[in-house]
Amino acid sequence: MIKTDRGEICIDPAEPILHIIGKKYAIFIVSVLGNDNTRKNFNDLMRAVPGISSTMLSARLHEMNECGLIERHEGDIVTYELTERGREIRKRMLPLIEYLADAD
Repeated sequence: MIKTDRGEICIDPAEPILHIIGKKYAIFIVSVLGNDNTRKNFNDLMRAVPGISSTMLSARLHEMNECGLIERHEGDIVTYELTERGREIRKRMLPLIEYLADAD
């Protein structure tokens, strides 16, 4: 349970998403996939996420797809985009990311 000004929140239903978002590079991937509201391919993500290996990126994309944060689109080139849930999570994470970027 988390206590807030409006009461208590049971975090048990959020555990699967929090587990994924808490993993290394996941927040970067969600953030980058939301840029410009366009689909990104694997190489776009490799270039945009500093320090990530192809193995790690592949693992995170698979996990995020499995839990419904992103969609994988197959065609001539495989692309990825945020689901509605992923877009909402990104929107709610941005104030924290902005705060941390401005923190001294």
